[in-house]
Amino acid sequence: MRELKPFLRDLRRERGRLVLGTLLLIVSLAASIGLMGLSGWFITATAVAGLTGAYLDIYRPSAGIRFFALARSISRYFERLVHHDAVLRTLARLRGWLFRTLAPLPLARVGRLRRSDLLNRMTADVEALDNLYLRIVGPSLAAVVTLAATVTVLVLLAGPAGLAVGAVLLAGGLVLPLWAWRRGSPHGEAVDRHLPALRGAGVDAVQGLAELRACGAVARHEQRLMAAADGLAAARSRAARLTGAGEGAVGLLAHGALLAALVAGIPLYHAGTISGPLLALVALAALAAGEALTTLPGAWQHLGRTRAAARRLLEHADAAPDTAAPPSEGPPRQALGLALEGVTFRHEAHLPPVLRDCSLALAPGETVVIHGPSGCGKSTLLDLAAGLTRPESGTVILGGVPVAQLPEAERFARITYLTQRTELFADSVAGNLRIADPHADEARMWRALHTAGLEERVRAAPRGLDEWIGEGGGRLSGGEARRLALARLVLVDAPVVLLDEPFRGLDDATATQVARRLAPWLAERTALIISHDPESVPAHDRRVPFLELVTPGGE
Repeated sequence: MRELKPFLRDLRRERGRLVLGTLLLIVSLAASIGLMGLSGWFITATAVAGLTGAYLDIYRPSAGIRFFALARSISRYFERLVHHDAVLRTLARLRGWLFRTLAPLPLARVGRLRRSDLLNRMTADVEALDNLYLRIVGPSLAAVVTLAATVTVLVLLAGPAGLAVGAVLLAGGLVLPLWAWRRGSPHGEAVDRHLPALRGAGVDAVQGLAELRACGAVARHEQRLMAAADGLAAARSRAARLTGAGEGAVGLLAHGALLAALVAGIPLYHAGTISGPLLALVALAALAAGEALTTLPGAWQHLGRTRAAARRLLEHADAAPDTAAPPSEGPPRQALGLALEGVTFRHEAHLPPVLRDCSLALAPGETVVIHGPSGCGKSTLLDLAAGLTRPESGTVILGGVPVAQLPEAERFARITYLTQRTELFADSVAGNLRIADPHADEARMWRALHTAGLEERVRAAPRGLDEWIGEGGGRLSGGEARRLALARLVLVDAPVVLLDEPFRGLDDATATQVARRLAPWLAERTALIISHDPESVPAHDRRVPFLELVTPGGE
């Protein structure tokens, strides 16, 4: 259980809400038991009074029944409200922690995780931890307190009958969660195997549909997708059957407690130790006490999956980056030289090289445009220059130092890279800009937006910098999203700039305007720009056809 300790410690930050929610849950359970027991006593006492003609005060029991009914409804409503508020706050904090944990890791390490794996950790694994308190810790504590109080009251009222009820509930309360945990762990592990596989196959089917069709592999991939879906459905079906069995076992346990109350209570009734109405109270309270255990088998059934999710989330928590810390001073502002010397690269060992013995040198402060047809390997050249990819042979040198020898944090303090993909978050304009510089003030953000040609669009928005852009920038056009990513790059203010098709998605007039505004900023830096249309890029010192960099036969 060691893997759960960090998450249990984190719950302390919500201890006020969790304690209040648990107390409300106890009140709700106690009210249910009191309602059932008092109702049984009142109905039986009314019947006895009708047969014997004895006087019965009906007002106080009626008030008690109404009180328990209202207390149960109100406490249950506020218990759900308080508990879910606390748990949702915890899960939101956990997602932020996970993002902050993954963000500084070396890209080579993060790159080993598929997008579907990252999605699974950010969603399914984090959500699995709501089972920890909402369904295991809180209800288990409430069940212990409620049953202890109920059995104590029944012992005081009926002696041996209360002890018999307590023995049955104690045995069942210990056995059922343990049984559900043991039996449910394999099903949880099966769900954990099939869910990432299904998500991965689904992502591949959507993002790689064109390649699957081109290779004639759609049917084979569909079989893989359906196998993962069938496996997940089967695992969930087995888990559902176990949940049903657990609920049935709780019902049997509650009726077992009722039987124990009657077996132990009837002799007491015949001996005149307890009255008939009191026997009915004990029997029905024992039956209602089973409600405190209703959710436990289903929750403990998923403890194995919760533990597995916790282990996966902790994989990177204590992982120290395999690079040195960034330099204490800020990133160097002077322009740096950039060079590729005899670089050869291929994507797979059995494929021909994309680059072969490629050499290119940029002097400090020089802007160079590489142009060529789409798909020839220009983006790979930028990935190599940024250090995202290691060459098969040759060296990439930044400021006189091989890129491979630079700590990752220092490398990204010196290089800023606009890739072809425009990655935006469901946040405001300012929120997306501050990814580049969390301390950027509004004046700097407006200057960056002006440089990227987006200032007028943002000023016209009702909320300005606080305008919400939607999931993945969905409320922006493709060109606006591209310019926002470009403004974010400007805020980084690194001495070396890599731009991959910077004006993709922009019309000619907008591209010309942005190129004119971007040129003075690039003039102070070393810039390598990739474009299939060299006429649309900012002012530059020279152009190099990509095919001239590639030795014949290496395209």
